Amino acid sequence: MKKAFALILFLIIHISGSIFAQKVGLVLSGGGAKGMTHIGIIRALEENNIPIDYITGTSMGAIVGSLYAMGYSPDDMEKMLKSPDFKKWYSSGGIEEDYMYYFKMNPTTPEFINIHLSNMKMAKKVKPRFLPSSVVDPMHMNIVFVELYAQATAKCKGNFDNLFIPFRCVASDVYNKKALIMDKGDLGDAVRASMSFPGMFKPIEIDSVLAYDGGIYDNFPVSTMIKDFHPDVIIGSVVSSNPSKPKEGDIMGQLENMIMQKTDYSIPDSLGIMMTFKYTDVSLMDFDRYDELHDIGYNRTIQLMDSIKQRISRRTSYRMLEKKRIDFKREMPEFKFRKIIINGTNEQQKKYIIRGFHAKDNEIFSLEDLRKGYFRLLSDNMIEEILPHAQYDYNDSTFTLILDVKIAEDISLRIGGNVGSNGANQIYLGASYHNLGKYSKEFAIEGQLGQIYNNLQLTGKIDLQTEIPTSYRMIMSLSSFDYKGQTQNFFNQINSPVFNKKDERFLKAYISMPFLSKHKAEFGIGIASLYDQYFQTNVIDFTNSARDKSKYEILGGSVVMEGNTLDSKLYAVNGKRERLAANIYWGTERFEQGTGTDPYDGNFKYTQAWLQISYELEKYFRLGKKISLGSYLHAYYSSRNFSNNYRATMMQAGEFSPTPHSKISYNEAFRANQFAGLGVIPVYKFNNMVHARLGIYGFVPFFPIYCNETNKATYGKIFSKFEYMGDLSLVVRLPFGSVSAYLNYYSSPNKNWNAGISLGWQIFGERFMQ
Repeated sequence: MKKAFALILFLIIHISGSIFAQKVGLVLSGGGAKGMTHIGIIRALEENNIPIDYITGTSMGAIVGSLYAMGYSPDDMEKMLKSPDFKKWYSSGGIEEDYMYYFKMNPTTPEFINIHLSNMKMAKKVKPRFLPSSVVDPMHMNIVFVELYAQATAKCKGNFDNLFIPFRCVASDVYNKKALIMDKGDLGDAVRASMSFPGMFKPIEIDSVLAYDGGIYDNFPVSTMIKDFHPDVIIGSVVSSNPSKPKEGDIMGQLENMIMQKTDYSIPDSLGIMMTFKYTDVSLMDFDRYDELHDIGYNRTIQLMDSIKQRISRRTSYRMLEKKRIDFKREMPEFKFRKIIINGTNEQQKKYIIRGFHAKDNEIFSLEDLRKGYFRLLSDNMIEEILPHAQYDYNDSTFTLILDVKIAEDISLRIGGNVGSNGANQIYLGASYHNLGKYSKEFAIEGQLGQIYNNLQLTGKIDLQTEIPTSYRMIMSLSSFDYKGQTQNFFNQINSPVFNKKDERFLKAYISMPFLSKHKAEFGIGIASLYDQYFQTNVIDFTNSARDKSKYEILGGSVVMEGNTLDSKLYAVNGKRERLAANIYWGTERFEQGTGTDPYDGNFKYTQAWLQISYELEKYFRLGKKISLGSYLHAYYSSRNFSNNYRATMMQAGEFSPTPHSKISYNEAFRANQFAGLGVIPVYKFNNMVHARLGIYGFVPFFPIYCNETNKATYGKIFSKFEYMGDLSLVVRLPFGSVSAYLNYYSSPNKNWNAGISLGWQIFGERFMQ
């Protein structure tokens, strides 16, 4: 009897203990990178078997809280936040290297302003790209949030109470001036809204409401915790504070005061344990300080552990917690997609976009296929933004991909160029019209005007999204390149006998198709008229002397395989650029003596055919956090015979010009019909904007070309010549261009030092024989 009574008493106590066990809520404030402190707190609580039954958070607190609520351990969160992939969340860069679709990319231009206009409402819709809607480009974040949160949303069926730990986050409805409590729906959208600080991240629309960072109205959601979960004990972590009184000249402080409402950073004494962290030297994006911030949170929690344990008597076995966490994550559905739903387009555009994913009706495709298709479609100018969502179909256990697509405006106006002390001052103007339907069409006119280079270029392109994507392109170009007779070097002025000018007119048609994901194969045929003007001897008075002239009428075909994943138009520090070109040409050369009396009389004519092959590779290797090493290779072969005279031969010879300065300098020491050039480029990054680079290059002509006593070209002995150049630059990479201060040296002519500064993009248009 006594044993039965004792057993009944034990069961009553156990059941009542379970029913009335303490429930613990964790509240996490916003604060940008400072919110990594929260992970240290969670780790310390787990190691001491302190339960976490509910979690609420705002902004960075919503990120950490959501990860924990969907089964991420502190180790999992640390691994993710330290990974290169996490930088996609706040990266302002372009398409990541692994997913670049070079086939769809247009040639680089020296633009730094791009204004988009609507063809139908040009007067009303003007969208300058240099004034973006957010500092952080949403391209990566759009896809990352699907990858990270779609499975958890499917597992909880859109009810945040059904996550591994019940969860709430707070966003802001700035129109109705109120906080939005996110308790259901798409978990990724909820977290994205909660962290969308105005100007930094682009807001998203939820239920027809534009949702911003929750910190605007409630940066520490204690009231949400109490109202929705009624915990017995609350542990609060605050890594932020209310804006201080704004000062004159402090624009950011003034904006913060205008945007952020005051938050009550407190917990009723009867309910909780408060941990407040004061940071004065941690910025919003200091995510590389994870270890430091994590340890601060961890150590503070350990110091308070005795008080926490006195307040919270209940314990949770870490092993049981980990088992439940693994079971929860194991039950998340696999990423398999079957259907695609597209919003914001017409029927023809929908077909084009679906073909971009290479998806057939009712055919399963993977998350990797989603990534490739997403970045493939964003690689050209046709689509401005794609906002993807993954909606789970519980009947067939697959996801439906929902794409909210924003088609780019029809007309693009571009302004850019370069200003430099080297004389290569350029103004670039471009305009294009593009249209997306059953296939994409683009027509462009571009021009550059400057002291050295002038160009007018018309381009038309049609892309077909067929089984094997194909692009048809035609280009007409008129250009001139002037090499001045005098160049100012670092020590003195070189009086050069050469005043050369190259005029080029050509029409060329191309057919291209993708070759792997990062390359394309391009087949071209075209006709060109080249016109070289030059002096062959020392000239004192350029104004009263006539130049000799060589004119070339050329028909040519080309096969090119090329790709480019460099992270900048100029002065890259990551990625690779590669180009292999094989060309066959047939042409006629005519020469006119520079007498200055009679027009061209056709007194010399020479016809020949030749083969030209070139290979160029620029690649960067990351050696450390701040150091990378670049390599450069350029090999060139041409079977072309000599022209009428030595200077005409050298002007048509292949040139080794690996640096911006060498591209505008006529230097016969670095020209040949067959050569190999090598370079190494150590780079030191001070930060993401500023770096220093040293380029050291060697040039070996297989058969150097010399001038004989009759002014004709002749070959020297094989490998009998070696030249070199060096270039030291300090580079500031800005969103619209780059600033470079440089010092360089050429082995020939003697003592050829040059120094200068350049602002913008020194990029020239397409050439016929390149």
